[in-house]
Amino acid sequence: MHAKLQAIIDSIDFYQVTYPEDACIIVADTEKVIAYKPGKQVDLKVCVGDSVDKYRGTTTEKALSSGRFIREERSAEDFGMAYIASAQPIFEGGQVIGVISAILSNEKMDHMRILATELSSSVEEMTATNEELAKASVDVSDRLEELSRFSESMTGDIQQINTIVDLVKDLAMKSKILGLNASIEAARSGEHGRGFAVVATEIQKMSQSSTESANSITNQLESIKQAIDQVNESANQIAAFTQQFSASMYKLTDAYKGVNNTAEKLMHISEVKN
Repeated sequence: MHAKLQAIIDSIDFYQVTYPEDACIIVADTEKVIAYKPGKQVDLKVCVGDSVDKYRGTTTEKALSSGRFIREERSAEDFGMAYIASAQPIFEGGQVIGVISAILSNEKMDHMRILATELSSSVEEMTATNEELAKASVDVSDRLEELSRFSESMTGDIQQINTIVDLVKDLAMKSKILGLNASIEAARSGEHGRGFAVVATEIQKMSQSSTESANSITNQLESIKQAIDQVNESANQIAAFTQQFSASMYKLTDAYKGVNNTAEKLMHISEVKN
């Protein structure tokens, strides 16, 4: 056995403890496994004396045959556990005489990758939902502004109607006065003014009815105006809230983007590079 390989085997315990995670160490010459140090939990059940050909396609065999350092991430298919393997060829006089490999469990890294993927997916869904809510709140705000403008328009119409009602009241008052004057003149005319007295009475009745109707319309219009004012005030309050809500949603979307960037960084960190 080459002295360099023997020196590596003698130092295998030191190689193992240099890794921050639990690891197993494999040393092989060009033909077979000459040393194996299992970890506390990471154990690929490699046997000393196994032919290198038995592990063809593994990181150890590829580093040995290619003469270059290789680091790979492997699934659980070959050894029953997902792992990250690093293999360094050993040279003597420019020739490859063996290889030393370290195998670390990839469970934590794989779990972190899964969590990062799930986090990124969840954030994307939340961002999409958030944007829909923000758009919906903007739409609600726009519709409330339209309602507010419509309410203001109705208030203006009510004011115009009140003006007309005031004219009716004024006309009714004048008609009442006219009726009183007519009654007085009819009384003075005696028997000849009896027919005119009937007309005067009807004018007064019409005047009284017009006044009562005008007052009723005024009261109803005032009730409608108060209801419109209340609706308008509520609409303005809701519009202000939806605008604030929309702004908050966009801020939250920015926060989601930040979380998504973090998830992407976690994905990048969890990648195994050669």
